[in-house]
Amino acid sequence: MLGKLNIFSCLIAILFFTAVISSVGYSQLVISHESGFYNNPFTLEIKSTVGGLIYYTIDGSEPVSGKEGTFRYRNGIPIAERNDNSLMYIPTSPLWQKPQGDFKKATVLRIIEVVDGKVTDSAVRSYFVGIHHDLPVVSIITEPSNLFDEEKGIYVPGKLFDPTNPYWTGNYHQRGNEWERAAVMEYFENGKLLYRTDIGLRIHGEFTRSLPIKSLRLYARNKEGEFTYPFFGRTGYKKLVLRNSGNDWEDTYIRDSAIQEIFKGLKFDTQDNYPVVHYINGEYWGITYLMEYYDQRYLQVKHGVTEKNTVIINGDLSIQDGKEGSQESFVKLAEFVRDNDLSKPENYVFISQVIDIDSYIDYYIAEIIAGNMDWPGNNERLWRVLKPENGTFGDGKWRWMMYDMDLSFWEPSHNTLKAAMYGDPNAPHILTVGATSTILFRKILENEEFKKKFLERFDYIINVVFNENRVINIIDEHAKRISTEIAFHSKRWGKPETDTWEESVEWMKEFAKERRGYLMKYLNEIFGTDQ
Repeated sequence: MLGKLNIFSCLIAILFFTAVISSVGYSQLVISHESGFYNNPFTLEIKSTVGGLIYYTIDGSEPVSGKEGTFRYRNGIPIAERNDNSLMYIPTSPLWQKPQGDFKKATVLRIIEVVDGKVTDSAVRSYFVGIHHDLPVVSIITEPSNLFDEEKGIYVPGKLFDPTNPYWTGNYHQRGNEWERAAVMEYFENGKLLYRTDIGLRIHGEFTRSLPIKSLRLYARNKEGEFTYPFFGRTGYKKLVLRNSGNDWEDTYIRDSAIQEIFKGLKFDTQDNYPVVHYINGEYWGITYLMEYYDQRYLQVKHGVTEKNTVIINGDLSIQDGKEGSQESFVKLAEFVRDNDLSKPENYVFISQVIDIDSYIDYYIAEIIAGNMDWPGNNERLWRVLKPENGTFGDGKWRWMMYDMDLSFWEPSHNTLKAAMYGDPNAPHILTVGATSTILFRKILENEEFKKKFLERFDYIINVVFNENRVINIIDEHAKRISTEIAFHSKRWGKPETDTWEESVEWMKEFAKERRGYLMKYLNEIFGTDQ
């Protein structure tokens, strides 16, 4: 029996090793050490199986024979601890602060093999010597000018920055294919390389593009056209995000991640995510969140629907992903809501044939409980399949998606219920009584069947899902995950301030303790209920 177990264990080990080699790619170059974390310095040796000339760089740039910064390999490359950082001292925003303290640097190598004047093979490696992180690590290697050049760099204010409009101009506010940059991504857990792939990099977000640390959207640019490593337990994503915690970047750095976990499992989408440390060309770039990205491929991976048979729209009825015009059924729904009495059963039946009522109710309750002050005039997203399919999600109804919860869990007394019904002139995005996001909710509450269902579900979610102890435990767990890294991150970016970070986390827990009382008061004022 023991012999069979040993054979089985060996087979598993071989399969795992084969999977890793497959994910990082085969190279004709024989490199003595794989990317990873090392306690001690070493000499890296490289051999060519075909006798070609070997060239390399250590700054992320593509090696070119005869170009400054490109070295010909001869007798080994010393790999040791480094702190000769330069990129981190390039201002990336009007809010940028100079890093404080000493930051160890990884050695990143880009290697090429040249035979008869032609590049026949290439490789990328990241070596972390004397560096340790409790979190997974993402290493991004790219031509430095791709991110930091005045003309084409996507991470800097650059040539397009206008000091009279400092937070909405700059290279980092540009979008589309022209502002995507080629890079290589390596992913590590427990110091071991698990995945390497070619990616495209774009800046992600809206206002938060102007923050010093930016969210990065990662596009799979390998031969498969998708990420083949099982991030979040699934393969097949075309895009992922490294998220900078958005508007919470200077406070708790956990809000969006923690809140999405609190409401995960209800009848709307949430984005799986977890914190990682990222490096750019070997330089420490701090904590970010590896996160799912809402697009058509996400719907296929997560829900098993056909990718091109879907559409995702925003709350303003613009297309997020999918064919233009695919939002028409929701546009007609909005018109129907404005023109008809939803207290009539037949009109409510029509509404329930267009939207998933359970998804709508759960989503609105979650946003209201969370006290999201950047909603519903912003950050609302919906999806549906266009033609009927088999399965739970193939009925063509609109369903809701939660994202960007950074302005939630701030003020326990915020009357988000009233804002959802009548608008909030003090919100970051002005809400009006006539906005689509408020008129549907206000009018559908005129229907007694819906109102009863809404209040019963509210009672369950506020008492079970938003149970004080459960919520506080989730907040504590999310804070604990980044607790060993937050001080170093703060020295890198100046935010969150370490002396107030724990206080900010405690305020989230105070919100969890106080929120229920305020919501019961608001429900009673509007519905006359004593829940």
